[in-house]
Amino acid sequence: MDNLFLKYMRERSGKRKSTGPNFHAPGPVITISRDYGCPGRRIARKMAETLNEKNRRMGRETEWKWISKEIIEESARKLKLSPTLIQDLSDYRTRGFFENLTLFFSDEFYPGDVKIKNTIARFIYNAAAEGYVVIVGRAAESITKNFEKSLHVKLQAPLEWRTEQVATAYGMSLADAKKEALEMDKRRSQFRNYFEKERPDIDFFDMFFNVATLTDEEIVEAIIILAETRGFV
Repeated sequence: MDNLFLKYMRERSGKRKSTGPNFHAPGPVITISRDYGCPGRRIARKMAETLNEKNRRMGRETEWKWISKEIIEESARKLKLSPTLIQDLSDYRTRGFFENLTLFFSDEFYPGDVKIKNTIARFIYNAAAEGYVVIVGRAAESITKNFEKSLHVKLQAPLEWRTEQVATAYGMSLADAKKEALEMDKRRSQFRNYFEKERPDIDFFDMFFNVATLTDEEIVEAIIILAETRGFV
């Protein structure tokens, strides 16, 4: 699987030109990206539950799963990251030159942003290649874009709506919640741009949903209808 991953990354980055058709890895995989404050994990969980119920009704043994924080936990385990760095990784934080220099001369192991991002990408690729998985965040839409059996979704909502959600969820003032939403949007964009090279969202996503005007059930149903049309659920 690692060889497949390396081949895919070479083709995606342009380091090796393909003389044949686009490389396709196994699947199926559904990826969910979201603006901060949108319910990505909640939608993913409901998606997996709905797909599994559908499979049971049809007598299928295939089991869908969804992953989010597991990406960070497994990547941290492989890199032997300390607990303090795991939280930075989870929050899409990056470190400046002097912070990296301090860590280099400390007892705390820090492998560097590039190695961290590539480890995350490898985990996502391998999980998606196994198939029947819904993956939340971590630029999964870019890493699995060339999978033949894939569907890529982005959840969005107006900033004011997201601000209210964050304020309620974390007990913050509206001003602090808005600041947090904007900061996290920026961090997530920076993380994704490592893989997507600042290309527009439309290059990676198949569907966009406004979660402020749609219910979880409506979003999940629409995704499943398209996945059925593509023939992998």
